[in-house]
Amino acid sequence: MESTMQLLNKALSVQRAAAWVEDMNLSKSAISMAQKRGRLSPVLAGNLAIKLGENPEHWIAVAALEAEPESELLTRLRKAANSWRKL
Repeated sequence: MESTMQLLNKALSVQRAAAWVEDMNLSKSAISMAQKRGRLSPVLAGNLAIKLGENPEHWIAVAALEAEPESELLTRLRKAANSWRKL
């Protein structure tokens, strides 16, 4: 998995959005807003990762990279991150 939307899709294959909202005490719109934005917040990504048995640090980092506005520095960091993303 390379994006937080893939993590969310995995979560939604386990249980419905309403169940995640209740389970994690989220606002009712948290998941739908994430889908509209095309990314999860680092906190939501980390917590979903924990619930799914994934590495939360990895998913927090992925979400943080997705939240950054595009820049030359971000492009450079993404290229360097390809090696640690697979860990």
